[in-house]
Amino acid sequence: MTTKLKVLHVVPTLKKDGAEVQLSEIFKHFNNVNVELFTFDKYENRDSVIDNLNSIVLHHKKSLASIFFLIKLIKDNNYNIIHSHLPKSDLIIGVLKYFNKNINHVVSVHAQYGTRDSENKLKYFFSNILWKKILNRSNGVIAISNKINIWLKEDIGIKSEKITTIHYGIKLKKRNYKEYKNNSIGMAARILPWKGWDKVIETAYYLKNLGINFTLKLAGSDDEGYLYTIKKSIHEFDLEENVIIFDYFTNIEDFFDEIDIFLFLSSSEGFGLVVLEAIENNVAVVCSDISPLNEFVSNISGALVNRDKPKEIANVIAKILENKDELEKIKFKQKEHILNNFSIEKSATNIEKFYINAINV
Repeated sequence: MTTKLKVLHVVPTLKKDGAEVQLSEIFKHFNNVNVELFTFDKYENRDSVIDNLNSIVLHHKKSLASIFFLIKLIKDNNYNIIHSHLPKSDLIIGVLKYFNKNINHVVSVHAQYGTRDSENKLKYFFSNILWKKILNRSNGVIAISNKINIWLKEDIGIKSEKITTIHYGIKLKKRNYKEYKNNSIGMAARILPWKGWDKVIETAYYLKNLGINFTLKLAGSDDEGYLYTIKKSIHEFDLEENVIIFDYFTNIEDFFDEIDIFLFLSSSEGFGLVVLEAIENNVAVVCSDISPLNEFVSNISGALVNRDKPKEIANVIAKILENKDELEKIKFKQKEHILNNFSIEKSATNIEKFYINAINV
């Protein structure tokens, strides 16, 4: 390419969640794309990725006139592609494309929307009807995992030729040898029911019954007040002396430096970026044997587990903690796999190729 593509990304907010974190990092690794970003909410008074977007042209309008601002922004600029993320943005850009056929619209799908127990099924039932039409009329759809690719085709009804799987990637850093942290297990995620916090606590209970001396460190944002339930479970299982709850980690790497094993027993993920981050930080991962986690976590020493069997998970962790050579083997093999397959440079290159294909179809 001799001329760089001009791409406007549209996201609802800059809240520090998986999709937003990945975007803020991948923007830095495009070689043939000039990026601009529009958001309805900077989220800057809370946990935002805004500080990681210093080199990006950022457009923001939170008022009721935000749609008109966005329309004018698109009209006044010669964007090659409008790239939307998350359903609100997908629907808005999809409707704008209906009235302006010259818009090249591509969509990234970061999760299986409306499939979790706590989500409003009726709302997603009706919105997905429109969402399906928008995705099928788009210039292309990026699924961040094979799991989402299959879901889009089989459950939503998106044409298979529209969809390309491009996994999240991670910046690979040179790291010093990670010191052993005395049987420290960690879990970090939003404190929501489907993330598997209850399973982690139950696993800790069985691990304690095995006579293992350990510390369980928990961290995450309590968006819905679910932390109360977690604390209640910790008390019921008599784990107060084993568990430490951190309110907040500005840098997730500081949390990973505190632990030997990252235990992640989620029931549903679009990708599971925090698990990829743990592996890159030289932490051994034990996690649910579900797609998409099993798309990038190597199953070394039984590290992929049945989340519904906490007692068996405790046995797996006990064996790892009792054999430090096994712990090191898991860290090495899991890290080796992502080094070869999940770099952020590779993801950025694949997205650039996707853009070219999308506008040349």
